[in-house]
Amino acid sequence: MSENGNVRQLNVIIGVNGIGMGHTVRQSVIAQYLRDRGHLVRIVTNGQSRAEYFRDLGFLAWDGWMPTLLARDDRIHARDVVRANMREAPGGLLRHLQLRRAVRNSGVPDVFVTDYEPNTPRLAYHFNRPLISIDQQSKYRHLDLPALGRYARTADEQRLRHFAPRVDRSFICSYVPLAAEDRRVEFIAPVVPDLVRSAPVTTEPLVTAYFSRYFDHGPEESVRELASIFRQSVPDRTLRIYTQPTELRSLRGYADARVEIRAFDREEFIADMARSEVVFSNAGFNLISEALVLGKPVHLVPLPTYDQHWCAKVIDEAELGTAAPRIERPAVLDFLARGRALRDSVVRHRDLYLSTDPRERIASYLESLPTAHRPMLEPIAR
Repeated sequence: MSENGNVRQLNVIIGVNGIGMGHTVRQSVIAQYLRDRGHLVRIVTNGQSRAEYFRDLGFLAWDGWMPTLLARDDRIHARDVVRANMREAPGGLLRHLQLRRAVRNSGVPDVFVTDYEPNTPRLAYHFNRPLISIDQQSKYRHLDLPALGRYARTADEQRLRHFAPRVDRSFICSYVPLAAEDRRVEFIAPVVPDLVRSAPVTTEPLVTAYFSRYFDHGPEESVRELASIFRQSVPDRTLRIYTQPTELRSLRGYADARVEIRAFDREEFIADMARSEVVFSNAGFNLISEALVLGKPVHLVPLPTYDQHWCAKVIDEAELGTAAPRIERPAVLDFLARGRALRDSVVRHRDLYLSTDPRERIASYLESLPTAHRPMLEPIAR
């Protein structure tokens, strides 16, 4: 094995939850950083498109099965789990056994990392290797966070315990200061790509927006209302709305000379956020983190999950932006009027809490594990 100072090359498997691009982006940043430090990194994810994303980055990536754990009345019920997974479970179990065999045959890693992906913990338990979680969801396991209206953290906590019943250490990404009594828990700044941290930041008469779909909650209403407000009441700014390509046809009709509707392209979107006055979006953790690192306040319309409502509430309370149940004229105009003051607040917050790149801390911890100093991998009984 090649040496990295007095630390040998680590063999790491990173589990990436395939729901949404946020998980994929964050974990790909960590994976590339570890690879650049000389470590061997492989990926377990859910969904062929996610596996191809990592293969395009040069990683060996496996596509594993993720059970469906949908909530009803803010809880996950055993009857619903059985009903939702009855047909897929036999094939899913077979895929997991094939994945286990592939890991064994290609080299059992020193450590497993998961972000809420369910195959990786089972592999760690089976091969008796450390399991480290790096995510933002684990705050729902470790912190007794309150209910928000009709939303509670119960289902998120249940998913975490189903997918990863135990971990050796949790790194929890957060864009606001949090604390936990458990010494195995460490809060870190959000993981964001170099593309974001190195983007040239300006403030132009441009507003960027992105709205996504969550089951039957689509972007149509938000796009329609926001475009109408800018068309009628905001004559001095261009509004650029990004959407997934599958939504583009149904949303193009809301465009005009100052309201642009574009298919989502990550590099173009980041570049536009970096030169925008403010950002409109749903309340996804990844987009919020990137906007804050760029020094941009956000107006959030949360999708119907506890996670999005928690993110929106925290942003509003910390005066890093504003939040509302839907796009409405008074709230939008108030947000725009407060734009400069909110930008100042975001920049102060960013410089205090978000300026440190957490990848060095993550890598240093993994390299400090006893497995990082062994001359060779321990044999696994066959």
